Amino acid sequence: MYRIILSIIGIGLILCGCSSNIPSSYELNGEVYNSRFNGKTIYLSKVDGDELTNIDSTLVEVNKFCLKGVQDVPTVCYLRFREDHLLPEYVPVTFILENGTINVQITKSDSKATGTVLNDSLFSFQKSMDKYEKQLTRIEARYKKMIADSTINKETEKQIYEEYNSEEKANLEFIKKVIGQNLNNILGAYIFNLNRNRLADKDIEIILQKAGSTFKNQPDIRLISERIRRLNNISVGKMFKNFDSQDIQGRRKSLSEYAGRGKFLIVGFWASISPSSRIEMKNLIEIHKKYKYKGIDIISVSLDTDSLSWIENIERYNLTCPHLSDFKGWESDAVKAYEINKIPYILLLNPDGSIAAKETDTNCLKEKLKELFD
Repeated sequence: MYRIILSIIGIGLILCGCSSNIPSSYELNGEVYNSRFNGKTIYLSKVDGDELTNIDSTLVEVNKFCLKGVQDVPTVCYLRFREDHLLPEYVPVTFILENGTINVQITKSDSKATGTVLNDSLFSFQKSMDKYEKQLTRIEARYKKMIADSTINKETEKQIYEEYNSEEKANLEFIKKVIGQNLNNILGAYIFNLNRNRLADKDIEIILQKAGSTFKNQPDIRLISERIRRLNNISVGKMFKNFDSQDIQGRRKSLSEYAGRGKFLIVGFWASISPSSRIEMKNLIEIHKKYKYKGIDIISVSLDTDSLSWIENIERYNLTCPHLSDFKGWESDAVKAYEINKIPYILLLNPDGSIAAKETDTNCLKEKLKELFD
């Protein structure tokens, strides 16, 4: 299925480049599947800094609307019925405003924009992502039911973890391929920015090296590029950066109380509400059990914002190690110290406190520890 979607994207972009009948204006034809919006104003908006700015507007009449104009540089846009809310009762339509005929259907569950090359490609991508999200939801629901029914055991738990990881890995490869096929247009930049917290820093760096100017010059992409440059301050071999937090009893703690104390230290960054994070933390606990007598300690640093949920999940999944959190989520001091943009995130510190490995996964960590101890 992924190959079919990617082929459609590739063929569409080739045809766009070869066509001599390049449209010089856009016509946005919309249909709204709810008559109560008749007579209401629908706004065409784009992001301007941290705000949504209106580009145009029109009335919905007999469940239809039409907007026309010129958009020489394609840009990501949105449709909304009130200036301060994106379609409150409908799935917001995110689309790429570009010259050509764009057909918009606004429904309660499956809104879409199609008709131009970039929008057809974006819609195909969105459908694939919806399928992926539904599959993860089914896996997690099955896991929770087995826990509730007390029917789970180590073997079935392992199978569920492997199934979940397999889905995530396949989806991430799909995302990287789609970005790779759109390295000089707004579609690639939009998908890249949307999924930047799932991409490894090394993948981000490679993408930015290959990307064209249209891709790189998007405001959000420039911020990501600046972050990549800052990562040099926390590269392998550099000393750890300290941060303050608190433990599960509410006592103030800092990383320096664990790091640079003559032992290797595994630091697992996670959030208890993230299934993939819970999987990796459970794997880290197992790795620590194997190597703890060889001079390795472990701590977890959570990006949770709800202390009760954090403690509940620690106990539910039997995550036995020191736990820290300042409950600031992505505004956490730990996130800022290590420029973390995705979880789970694993850091391995040497006995002297220098960085031995970072942004690794449990499989790579196992190989690293084998080199050191086996």
